[in-house]
Amino acid sequence: MDDVGSLGALFPLTWPIPSPTTHKHLLQLSDLSREEDLQRNAGSFRHWWTAITSTKDAIVAQQKKANPASPYVDKTLGMLSTPEARLGLQKLVYLYESALACFPTSFKLWKAYLQMRCLYVLGKSTKPKRAGGRKKLAEMREALEDELETAETWDSGLDGVIGWEEWKALVATFERAITWLPTVRRPCRASLRWTGMLMSYNTDATTLVNVLHPLPAPTMPRSTLAYSCSKNF
Repeated sequence: MDDVGSLGALFPLTWPIPSPTTHKHLLQLSDLSREEDLQRNAGSFRHWWTAITSTKDAIVAQQKKANPASPYVDKTLGMLSTPEARLGLQKLVYLYESALACFPTSFKLWKAYLQMRCLYVLGKSTKPKRAGGRKKLAEMREALEDELETAETWDSGLDGVIGWEEWKALVATFERAITWLPTVRRPCRASLRWTGMLMSYNTDATTLVNVLHPLPAPTMPRSTLAYSCSKNF
């Protein structure tokens, strides 16, 4: 399971968008009460946010108990090196996509979703601390240079060759989020900028810059839950 071909066959994990009808292990018996609650309260953002948060905490706890992967797999797949992590990503994508079917203009939901997807694909992010203050009315050149010096970087990400399909799925999600920018309920939309994401990621897969339109616009999960939510917009 450590060769390039078998590792590459694991991806993409998030396209087509995971749903209980296509991924049999996505839901367990213990999740049925949560699904029923979300169906009854599909229009409640609080119920969706609580379900996502509790699921995320359970996934983190489960990943800590998982058996570690081999050094090569861990270095190549990063956060997705264990089966528990890969299943956890699919569970979270299913929940976030179902919630976005009900609240497609929620800035908070989109931002949390994109940050979660970046964590699994790009790895843990680090941003250098800024020394001194920032000029209020700096010239464009100075502002860009200052931004590059403190640009966010990521460590232990998914290999850009083996995980090529997953990278394309991530970029397609960012593009879909950008299409909702004119309607998001927040004055500031700069947090959804993604152009620096691939530029800052240190990888040998330099062809990643050519994935502006990797996939057609992803559709919402074809589950009963998402279908019932889709009637709200």
